[in-house]
Amino acid sequence: MTSSSSSSNNEDSAFIRIIRIKGANGSEKMLEIPAKLDLERPKRPRTVFTDEQLEKLEKSFNDSGYLSGVTRAKLAESLGLKDNQVKVWFQNRRTKQKKIESKEPVKSPIETTKTTENYSNFYQNYWSAAAFLSNNAISS
Repeated sequence: MTSSSSSSNNEDSAFIRIIRIKGANGSEKMLEIPAKLDLERPKRPRTVFTDEQLEKLEKSFNDSGYLSGVTRAKLAESLGLKDNQVKVWFQNRRTKQKKIESKEPVKSPIETTKTTENYSNFYQNYWSAAAFLSNNAISS
């Protein structure tokens, strides 16, 4: 980051943190990171839901993929969770649902009918051929 005036540089440094990284070959790189990005803060531990909580969350999700703020707060309180934990769980569950749906090819009713007709025709032809062969068996 280059600047012509030193006062501008000082103002920017309050918002940008510079980290120097040395590569394996001895080269040095500078990374400019927003100062508000707290890299030293420890990560929050992952929430582990109980089977009962998951069961109730899944039931609520199956009833409706979305919750109003009041409903979410009541559900969180009944499960002993924070409102934000329930909100994030629902967001993640909707994402999971979309992934599942995108992997499953959706068949139209016409395709389903065609498949059923194809199987029906196959079995009809198979049994007709079997009956014909059994009636016209060639003995040697």
